[in-house]
Amino acid sequence: MKMKADRNTKDRVDELRREVQQLMTSTTEQVALLELIDSLERLGVAYHFESEIRRLLDAISTSTRGFEDLYSSSLRFRILRQHGYNVSA
Repeated sequence: MKMKADRNTKDRVDELRREVQQLMTSTTEQVALLELIDSLERLGVAYHFESEIRRLLDAISTSTRGFEDLYSSSLRFRILRQHGYNVSA
């Protein structure tokens, strides 16, 4: 019985991981991507998506388009700085 429950849990984790990866690839709005990254970090599961997050942040770090308001600019600044990007204040 325990092995079946463990297998169901592993299957569910894999399914959720694929859903998050699909969200990361299908979302084009940069603020939404930063919010997703922020949520993953706050939930403590960002380590499952390190390579995807790095790829997204590489693209976001080179663009300033779409960050006109204070919320989006500060979110971009904080997330990029937390990940070691050199962002001008």
